[in-house]
Amino acid sequence: MKKNMVVLGIVALAIGAVVVFFNCNYSKQYRNFDNEMRSRLKTVNENTDYCSADEINQLPTCLKDFCTSINLAGTKKHNVLHCLFKNADFVFNEKKGMNIQMDYDLWIFADNPLREAFCKSSIMGIPFEGIDYFDQEKRTGGMKGYIAKLFQLFDQEVPNMERTMYITLLAESAMLNPSFLFSEYIEYQEIDSTKCFTKITCNGISGEGYFTFDKERGILCYESSQRQEPEVEDGKTIPVGWRCEGGNFCNGNEFKIPSYCKVTKIYPDREVVYFDAEDYELILEK
Repeated sequence: MKKNMVVLGIVALAIGAVVVFFNCNYSKQYRNFDNEMRSRLKTVNENTDYCSADEINQLPTCLKDFCTSINLAGTKKHNVLHCLFKNADFVFNEKKGMNIQMDYDLWIFADNPLREAFCKSSIMGIPFEGIDYFDQEKRTGGMKGYIAKLFQLFDQEVPNMERTMYITLLAESAMLNPSFLFSEYIEYQEIDSTKCFTKITCNGISGEGYFTFDKERGILCYESSQRQEPEVEDGKTIPVGWRCEGGNFCNGNEFKIPSYCKVTKIYPDREVVYFDAEDYELILEK
């Protein structure tokens, strides 16, 4: 009996230790990611320029109206965007109807365009962590996944990741660090007063899409047919479009920022909002 009680005590302590470890803030993967981002931040030069009315007036009408509406003129340009999304809704498995809440730590470097992000969530109480990464030396990237803060589940390379990254960082920067719209990497072609074609090119890799601005409702969208790879459904390969949207721009320390950020996959027969966030902290560096 005494021996059994000792065994039960050891098991209880082990379970308790696991629960505490799962729920504490410490994560080796996140520590490494954060250290890497902050080390890179130290190498970036301070941007001393400010957004001018002349620059804004040279943009296509839809983006000129957008920049005017958020009071961008006269604000400082920034080389680094750091945004911490909290409790964002994320579709983990559409077919099984599985959604999760996650924290998403996003970094975008504008000087030499790079985007990386770290997500934290849990599945059935077990911590899950993911890293969107890009290796600028190898010019490859993808996503790494970890379970229970210790065990790597996968390291999946994404086809055309560099193009995907440029499209994504352009859309997100327009919402959160709009001085990037003046970047030398971007070309525009006006379609009409509400829409323009956009092409971003870095290191010989290009990504294309369209900005639209609904002036009346205050909604900025970026849509691209190149962001998502085709998917196979019922034995058929189907194209998948992609849209990033921000709306109800208000507050902000320098210019107005969106009250929500929403990302949608566009299928031939449906749309799936797979990322939806309203609670976030925006930090503009350098």
